[in-house]
Amino acid sequence: MIQLNENLKVAIIVLLLASYVIYEQKPDLMFKEDGSFKSFGVLHNETPFPFFIVITILGFTVYYGLLLKGGNYIRLSLFNDIFF
Repeated sequence: MIQLNENLKVAIIVLLLASYVIYEQKPDLMFKEDGSFKSFGVLHNETPFPFFIVITILGFTVYYGLLLKGGNYIRLSLFNDIFF
């Protein structure tokens, strides 16, 4: 059985909700006028912020933020011992 910690559960829920809201809103930055996804690129009908990249970055950011909030980040004790 796969065990998920609370941070991961919250991050998945936030990611699913954000994905749904963004997909339903269909911002011009990520979607064409017909509702299809714009492809990645910098030309006229492309975008540097496609849906999959925005959702991926949002997922990592939410999870990392939850880790920092809980104090479960990596402490660099060796680095601190050497330089501080």
